[in-house]
Amino acid sequence: MSLEKIDEKQLLDQLKELFEEKRSSALKKVFTKVNLATKQFKDIWSTWWEGEVPPRQEIDLILVFSDPIYEELSIIGAEVEYFRDAKKNPYGGLEQALSFSLFGFDSLVLWHVFTPIIENRVVESYVKTVSELVEGLNLPLVYFATKFFENRKFEFFSPFSLSYHYEADSVLTSLLKYCKKKRNPLLYKEEVKRRRDVLKVILKIPR
Repeated sequence: MSLEKIDEKQLLDQLKELFEEKRSSALKKVFTKVNLATKQFKDIWSTWWEGEVPPRQEIDLILVFSDPIYEELSIIGAEVEYFRDAKKNPYGGLEQALSFSLFGFDSLVLWHVFTPIIENRVVESYVKTVSELVEGLNLPLVYFATKFFENRKFEFFSPFSLSYHYEADSVLTSLLKYCKKKRNPLLYKEEVKRRRDVLKVILKIPR
């Protein structure tokens, strides 16, 4: 099925398959469409905190990277917005990506994926608008914008722009690089650290 005909969930399935096939050396696990509004999460949550689970509990894409030198894990939560035409709201996904900070992700990503049929000048206008907002307000997230082609390669428009088609492993390496520069500012809070521990239990990530 062509990229212009698939929906966002099908895109996520393709990305997961691709990243697992062409993983970078640091990538350990890939999760898509993770629903945190499960009974298990709520049970663990209620053990530690009173009240309801924070809203927005489905994460489009979770990437877990390892750092063998420092023996650390980076858990990155990404909101993926798929643009099959130029009619979609350019600010889509911003609030969702920012809300991931409450769950203890190390870094937050807003990733806009464009189909090849959208002209570059249109993509660039979208990217300029969102980049000005993210950078101007110093929002604590990494803004990724790429085209995704039928040959399963990517062209970058943000955080850098280059007319070159990248393989998936290079995309993952770039993503981790930029995420290391922009960390979740809420991680210093003890309750957010504990939520990160809950997240690791749900994802079956060893401590």
